[in-house]
Amino acid sequence: MSQDNVEAWRASIEELRAATSEVDREAWLASTSEFWDQDIELDVSEVPGMGMSGIYLGREAVQELWRDWFRGWEALSYDYQLVEAGERVVMLMEWSPRKRRSGAEPPVLKNALVSTFKNGLMVHSKFYMSHGEALEAAGLSE
Repeated sequence: MSQDNVEAWRASIEELRAATSEVDREAWLASTSEFWDQDIELDVSEVPGMGMSGIYLGREAVQELWRDWFRGWEALSYDYQLVEAGERVVMLMEWSPRKRRSGAEPPVLKNALVSTFKNGLMVHSKFYMSHGEALEAAGLSE
């Protein structure tokens, strides 16, 4: 089952990478949220300065967080690697966002997301500010 989780997440990420408009991102949210548990929890409490904060509970709250976040960025360019860790999948990201209003482009950021799956559905995801923190949280080492 864990390889299925990796492949479902990879398909979702690739769909998002191909999204170039608000309509595309809305289509991504619709298709991706199908593999989120109804009571999904997204923890972005440890990612200061990225326009996200707190813990979001349930599909609708998580969808709204993503909508709000997408509105703040003109472009998102990223590379990623997925690492299987049992019922968890670690997404290691290197990305370079460009703010919509200022056009400012920060340096390449290295963040990570650890997602936990149960019965083929994502039940919990947490963002981390470093690859090492995420790998450690998943019981792996860098």
